[in-house]
Amino acid sequence: MAAGKGTRLKSKHPKVLHEVGGKPILAHVIATATKVVAARDIFVIIGHEAERVREAVSASGVNFVLQAEQRGTGHALMVARKALAGYDQVIVLSGDAPLITAETIRSLSDFHSGQQATMTLLTADLENPTGYGRVIRKGSGAKAGKEAIVTAIVEEKSATPAQKIIREINSGFYAFDGPALYEHIDQLSTNNAHGEYYLTDMAGVFNKARRKVVAIKTSDAGEVLGSNTRAEMMMLDARLRLAKCRELLDVGVTVFYPHTCVIDSDVEVGADTVIEPFVQLLGNTKIGSDCRIRS
Repeated sequence: MAAGKGTRLKSKHPKVLHEVGGKPILAHVIATATKVVAARDIFVIIGHEAERVREAVSASGVNFVLQAEQRGTGHALMVARKALAGYDQVIVLSGDAPLITAETIRSLSDFHSGQQATMTLLTADLENPTGYGRVIRKGSGAKAGKEAIVTAIVEEKSATPAQKIIREINSGFYAFDGPALYEHIDQLSTNNAHGEYYLTDMAGVFNKARRKVVAIKTSDAGEVLGSNTRAEMMMLDARLRLAKCRELLDVGVTVFYPHTCVIDSDVEVGADTVIEPFVQLLGNTKIGSDCRIRS
């Protein structure tokens, strides 16, 4: 999903083209997705500034679907109907959530298959879930926390006081039974405050049709967070860069005071190289072994 404007960034540029960790947000999501499936099986739904987005990530070899009129997340899947017609399972990723891991995507897919579900949500527990849709599971109390079956996704403004206490939120990542999705997607309605087709409403559609809707919770809530504001974007950037430093440490590179260094995601450094504080390594920089990069 990469068609939105990202109005809360207060930017004229597409949200998914803003950079974190040294490359566009969308490029991170695509790079992770290609660890799970071949690029030919990845479809990027584009809309706002579509040609700029297409040009920025076209070298990845993925496909593109144009959502010329942005009428919601459900509408995005509607316009992709022809492109996705041949797939038994459809996984939906958010183009503005660059921290998602291949392991989590595989877990979502495997859980969906194992449960023989029609729709599977990836969820997370947040200390402060305000603003997010709450996941309502079958049962009540402690039992609901363990029950896989989902009865509804309730948006913040529609939630009751009791529902607002729920900390489990919908992440915007899904797995669907492909044929079932397109058998029922036309039942979505625009009868809501924004007049849009919400993909979250598919949970209610499937429950009404007595189809199985389940949820799997990620152990790392941070990986599903998007970049809706500049502040959130910089938090994602910091996490990505710290993760890059840890990756280098794991392969034998010494990085002094990692939080002071700016090292882009695609940088390569050989073992036994020492990186001093406040070093910046950008783009596709490559450094050999046994080097010392001084401040």
